[in-house]
Amino acid sequence: MPIPTISARLREAFARGNHAPSDLAGTMRVVQAADQSSVDVLIYGYIGSSWWDDESVTAKSVVDALKDSVAKTINVRINSYGGSVSDGLAIHNELRRHTARGATVNVTIDGVAASMASLIAMAGDTITMARNTLMMLHAPWGTLYIESNAKGIRELAEEAASLLDVMGKAMAQSYSRKTGKAADEYEAMWATGKDYWYTADEAKDAGLADSVTDADDQAPDDDGEEEGSAAALAAELLARAPEALRGNLRAALRLNPDPNSRASARATLPAPAGTTTGVETMSKETNQGAAGTGNAADVQAAMVALRTRNTEILALAATCADNKEVQEYVQRVVAEADVQVTAGDVGKEILKIQAKNRVPLNGGVSVSAGVDEREKVREAMGNAIQARASMAKADPANPYRGFTLQEIARACAERAGVNVRGMDRLSMIGAAFTHHSSDFPLLLANVSQKALLAGYNDTPELFPQFTRAVNVSDFKAATLAGLGLFSNLDIVRENGEYKYGTFSEAGTTIQLATYGKLFSISRQAIINDDLNAFTDVPRKMGAAAKRTVGAAVINLLTSNPTLSDSVTLFHATHNNLLTGAAISTTSVDAMAASMAKQTGPGGVGTVMVPLKYLVVPIALRGLALTVKQSQFEVTSNKNNTTPNIVRDTFEVIGDPRLDAASAAVWYGVADPSQCDGIVVAYLDGQQEPYLEAKDGWNVDGTEFKVRIDAAAGIGDHRGLAKNPGP
Repeated sequence: MPIPTISARLREAFARGNHAPSDLAGTMRVVQAADQSSVDVLIYGYIGSSWWDDESVTAKSVVDALKDSVAKTINVRINSYGGSVSDGLAIHNELRRHTARGATVNVTIDGVAASMASLIAMAGDTITMARNTLMMLHAPWGTLYIESNAKGIRELAEEAASLLDVMGKAMAQSYSRKTGKAADEYEAMWATGKDYWYTADEAKDAGLADSVTDADDQAPDDDGEEEGSAAALAAELLARAPEALRGNLRAALRLNPDPNSRASARATLPAPAGTTTGVETMSKETNQGAAGTGNAADVQAAMVALRTRNTEILALAATCADNKEVQEYVQRVVAEADVQVTAGDVGKEILKIQAKNRVPLNGGVSVSAGVDEREKVREAMGNAIQARASMAKADPANPYRGFTLQEIARACAERAGVNVRGMDRLSMIGAAFTHHSSDFPLLLANVSQKALLAGYNDTPELFPQFTRAVNVSDFKAATLAGLGLFSNLDIVRENGEYKYGTFSEAGTTIQLATYGKLFSISRQAIINDDLNAFTDVPRKMGAAAKRTVGAAVINLLTSNPTLSDSVTLFHATHNNLLTGAAISTTSVDAMAASMAKQTGPGGVGTVMVPLKYLVVPIALRGLALTVKQSQFEVTSNKNNTTPNIVRDTFEVIGDPRLDAASAAVWYGVADPSQCDGIVVAYLDGQQEPYLEAKDGWNVDGTEFKVRIDAAAGIGDHRGLAKNPGP
């Protein structure tokens, strides 16, 4: 599955749902031996930046700690419930890099290695677990905070799920490498959505650990409970846990509270707490399980419930990250982990704190039920005009249905507070155009813009299929660096030097051009109820804008420009000018073979550019389609027994502008996702024409400017081929 593109909206939704201040570097404790032969790395606490865990460990802190290390042995000790996927992967890979240089990485699980902590453990050449420790695997998690309608929420949720699937595939590779099991076995585990907890012995049996030891300091408790019981497990975990996690474990396992702990956060809550929200409180069986009579499964269930509760509490706190009092309160709740304090209780307390400071819980973001009355009127007027121009379906309930342009102008002027009584028609329409609060100019501009885009999008130009759109930020002439093919990678021996690669040397510079026209809507056009003035005219201008860009693309093929290597686009030096021949099975196969044998920068390596399109004059389109679809070879011999080896291996694009240049010449174009043959640059990525409007100076009315900033250029000659025909 291809890696999905991450949209700006998804990044924002993840960032708001997974609050982690960027200025937190995390703590990293490394103990270097006197002879520098070994280092001890402690990964205790949250993985990644965290404002609620004082012992968080970021990928940067690990890399900084080990960047100058030449130690032959790296001892990693882990006691963590997990954290950031990206930080966890980076820490895992940093440890593997030290393994690649000859160091031995020994991992010891001191307490719990859950979620991303278990993935970091997979970097070890050896993984040792005390018999009373735990390991947990599950699919990557993500939290989104989205402000959108149903469509936007569905789109972002699907995008986020796709990204999490890709992260899951990456994580599965690390578990697969260590255990020898197929990666898809772990992906199948992720698909269930469950947490998979392993005792030390179970982890060893699953290949997730290499050895199991008895903890040196483990001993039966006063009741004589045997080693390995739930109570012994709870006591051992509590003893080994860092300070920031002890409160969580003590509450989750129903142990007696620490007599030295701070006052419970619950003391600040109103009583009774009322109806709770979020997760339900643990069942009676679970509550009793870790007290000394249950088993390890009860302990695990308690841990999961605690984690769920904390996740919901942190989500509530993320909506008011700028309120210091709220953040301090939530940190205290999480640290003490009194599971009797539910997420619902915390939410109520946050509301009290926010109300006291007169800051809304949603961080000051206003909530709107929909468009205001003025916008509704404008939409209704626009629908009435578009319906009369056959651009939209009329709304039977529209109060402006059937209104003429003059009647709509009068309504806009009156709504703007203009007294139109006694005005002649020209003056009334002039007031509708020029009054500062009149919606009439904006209304006409909106209708014209829709007509413009309809004309642009409905024009049957095919250049977007075989070109790729690129973004440029200004009108300066520029070389499109990086669009050509990249040189092959070198073999790098141990301690060898990495060398810089190069992109294809042949291409063209590109400079944006502005294409545009003016048109106007006059008072006379409104009086005459001339809908063509701002429907048909901009529609045709939109079509013209697209044809203009298409003509620039075809001109690159027919003009055969000189590239930056001082060689014309189609030339024997570029290995993309074939011997003249009519379109046939043989000649198309020869073109495909020629493109497939193209070499990389400096003539090194075969890059196998795939032929995707035949771009031909209309006069040759029928023949090209015959060669594409025929079951048998298409040649001058009309052979009906030899298979057509190029059947359905390409698409056919016919363009009449090629007939005007030469009705015999035809071209091959690579898939633009594989090789940039022709690219079309747009200013700031704006791929459609747009309107600008102002009050008329040369006319009594409004003047409109239609503009598109675009240019076509050659990205890489290897993506194009030419056959001059017979």
